[in-house]
Amino acid sequence: MSRAEKCELLTILMEECAELTVEASKLIRFGSDVDVTLVHKMEVEAGDVMCMINLLADYGIVDLDVVAEHAAAKRIKLKTWSGLNKL
Repeated sequence: MSRAEKCELLTILMEECAELTVEASKLIRFGSDVDVTLVHKMEVEAGDVMCMINLLADYGIVDLDVVAEHAAAKRIKLKTWSGLNKL
């Protein structure tokens, strides 16, 4: 992979993460009760981020098995340090 290709992939990842952050903020501010399209927008942006994570794996930047291990470890931490019930 060329440097330019890697930079493009990582830049798009950052942009997609930022867009997901914006939609999460809107759900906090306005709530899904006010506008159900906000939930749809959140789903779209989450899908875009998931696509980019898969592309990171396709390009050999991350290993999805390692990512899954860290996701499981994060879930365990959240059981201790958050008030989330569905863990």
